[in-house]
Amino acid sequence: MNKYPRLGLFCSTNDGKLSTNRTIKLSSLSKEKALDIARKNINDFTSVIEFCNERHITMFRLGNSCIPFASHLDFDKSIWNELTPDFEKVKRSNLKHNLRLTIHPGQFIQLGSKNPKVVESSLRELEYCTRLLDSFEAGHTGIITLHIGGSNGDKKATIDRFCKVFEQNSWLKKYLALENDEYNFTAQETLEVANRCDIGMIFDIFHHYINPSEISWKDIKNSWKNARAKVHISSQGDGK
Repeated sequence: MNKYPRLGLFCSTNDGKLSTNRTIKLSSLSKEKALDIARKNINDFTSVIEFCNERHITMFRLGNSCIPFASHLDFDKSIWNELTPDFEKVKRSNLKHNLRLTIHPGQFIQLGSKNPKVVESSLRELEYCTRLLDSFEAGHTGIITLHIGGSNGDKKATIDRFCKVFEQNSWLKKYLALENDEYNFTAQETLEVANRCDIGMIFDIFHHYINPSEISWKDIKNSWKNARAKVHISSQGDGK
């Protein structure tokens, strides 16, 4: 039995010396700058893997900007090929230590949006996240954490649109898991959508405290089938 709790870090070390989330301004986006920052992020990730292994940390959330603006239409896709040696270095290190890798794209991801352009940009960002996890060979434990998004004034219609987009893009199922949020969709509502899409539901305790619902841990765990469930915890208030 593993005597250490399976906890994880997100994006960087606490002192900021190692980071996978450096970025640049969109106005200064160029192949050279994006490639430079991406290499710094990826090379730091190799050191992060060693850092986590030394402290019995078994999970890490990659920064969304690991490859800056990789889903933007102006991004030079040849950068991916040039980063191949850097990815290979990380893969060799993680093969040895086996971190569970996750990534949590931002709130602008709205698969249930009424606006087709928003859905298109959301899918491009999720394609980037998928390719990033593939490049690191995240395997069956890799996770893209996603909120359902805004309710758009009609939760049922939003959920129906979300599920339709999900069904039309079967590749989403490889890594996607749904997390409850503090404003729109409760844990129970999120679990219902996760079950409808046949993917795992990530239970965020603090979001649940703000936006509560009746839900059981057994039902959450069952959404993961035979995979290990993922939970978000955080301390609030004095001494947080």
